[in-house]
Amino acid sequence: MAKNNHSIGNAGEFYVLAQLAQRGYIAGKTDDGQTLIDVIATDPETLRTVNIQVKSTAQFTGYWMTGNKARKSFESLWYVFVLLKSPAEIPEFFVFHSAEVAAGVEEHYQFWLAKPMKDGSPRKSSDIVKRFQPTPERLEEARDRWDLMFSA
Repeated sequence: MAKNNHSIGNAGEFYVLAQLAQRGYIAGKTDDGQTLIDVIATDPETLRTVNIQVKSTAQFTGYWMTGNKARKSFESLWYVFVLLKSPAEIPEFFVFHSAEVAAGVEEHYQFWLAKPMKDGSPRKSSDIVKRFQPTPERLEEARDRWDLMFSA
């Protein structure tokens, strides 16, 4: 299993591309690394296009790390969270709309912000890495729900 974040991220993106292609969607990987968009996918029958942010991990601890941009919601933006396994195993995929991710990230951030520091002083707003932590039940509901992206 890849040990650095760049390799893990690339692996997740290519697995997402493969899953979309197997399902008959047209998909391409962006390469700028600056936006929220890692993959652009289109349903060839309806021409509906979605933008996808891929978040990958090889060691799931109950949440995915996201950036500050994840606090924003966009109608055509979806997240696919990828749990990589050994190279011989297919990863697990969890599909969420950006509105749900933004709400979850904001909720966790506000909880963190409200919690005093060890010395009792208040925390200051920052651009620290944010977390998306769906419940185990919600995570299971989102498993392999590729259809949600193109039916909304």
